[in-house]
Amino acid sequence: MTRNNTPALRFDGFDGEWRWAKLGDFGRVGMNKRIFKHQTAPTGDIPFYKIGTFGKAPDAFIPQSLYDAYRAKYPHPSVGAVLISASGSIGRTLVYNGQPAYFQDSNIIWLDHNGGLLNSYLEQFYSITDWNGIEGTTIRRLYNEQFLAVPIPVPPAIEEQRAIGELLSDLDVLIEHRRDKHANLNQTKTALLQRMFPQDGADEPELRLGGFSGAWEAKPLKNLGSSYGGLTGKTKEDFGHGDARYITYLDVFERALITDASRLGTTDIDNRQNEVKIGDVLFTVSSEVPEEVGMSAVWLGQGRSIYLNSFCFGFRPIAELDSKFLAYVLRSPDFRKKMTLLAQGISRFNISKTRAMELEISFPTLEEQRAIGEVFADLDALIAAERRYITQLVQAKTALLQRMFV
Repeated sequence: MTRNNTPALRFDGFDGEWRWAKLGDFGRVGMNKRIFKHQTAPTGDIPFYKIGTFGKAPDAFIPQSLYDAYRAKYPHPSVGAVLISASGSIGRTLVYNGQPAYFQDSNIIWLDHNGGLLNSYLEQFYSITDWNGIEGTTIRRLYNEQFLAVPIPVPPAIEEQRAIGELLSDLDVLIEHRRDKHANLNQTKTALLQRMFPQDGADEPELRLGGFSGAWEAKPLKNLGSSYGGLTGKTKEDFGHGDARYITYLDVFERALITDASRLGTTDIDNRQNEVKIGDVLFTVSSEVPEEVGMSAVWLGQGRSIYLNSFCFGFRPIAELDSKFLAYVLRSPDFRKKMTLLAQGISRFNISKTRAMELEISFPTLEEQRAIGEVFADLDALIAAERRYITQLVQAKTALLQRMFV
């Protein structure tokens, strides 16, 4: 088979055909000397990373004296070396940062190369290599001879390797930074859900927005509205077509607020079914784990002939409750704990609609409800925007990898 020898996308100033070589043309396999189980302990001086803890927190350690002796006499990765998993999930990588650490021999290896390849370039090449395809079938171990025989495209100038590696590495750093930001936003939301709603029978939350005070009122859901069931009498042939829309189990499970009807499933208009109205609360009725039973969302979308999945039920508030506030108080730790206690089952857990309607929620004045609802809705919008941006960055990197390598 003829291979392409020039990439589709190239930095200015570089030309000429790339050549194909093998990893073994540039060096040999590097690995740490074997560490035996009796030489490790659950605590200690130097972390020892096994294949199961590669890229994670270590659960084994070796003494400083053993580390110093082995590092002086046997191979050890240099700063910037790209470590790669050679068993289990083949091809996971980690750039060695120079901190004291030891790695499981033969399971975690690196290319001890002669400088003809740059580590930044090598790391990106590893990310697009089909390690399972080396033998044509899924493999459980990458042997040294297989690793060294892997073909690698090499630009005619080392500077082109550097340009490619630096660009994609910078993009990796940006992606990781945005993932950290996304995680921090989620942690902030979790903390606010804990502190901005009353917990454990209290009549006020720990954290209050400025200008608000006084005890919150508590009432069971059955005194604040009425419930209704989801779709009935349907088979799988009734879905995927028609002028009506239905809200799926996953829609309810994943989002506190549902606003976009265009993303919903389709079915035929059926006047016998309960129609979801703006402001309705939707609950799931089952899950594989009790902690996820009875998840809820509020429908804030537009349109008629909107129905609800049969594995859910609806709740229509008749009291003066802000829809956004309601969406988040029902996802607060205190309410979720009470809902989880209702879960019944063995392999799959379910809740009773009647018993769910007996659960109490606490709520302040309508003005404070609106303020709280906006805080969480804005925070969710930030989280969603960050998630979309991360997706765009990952897609951009994928496109660059496809076009910048031959």
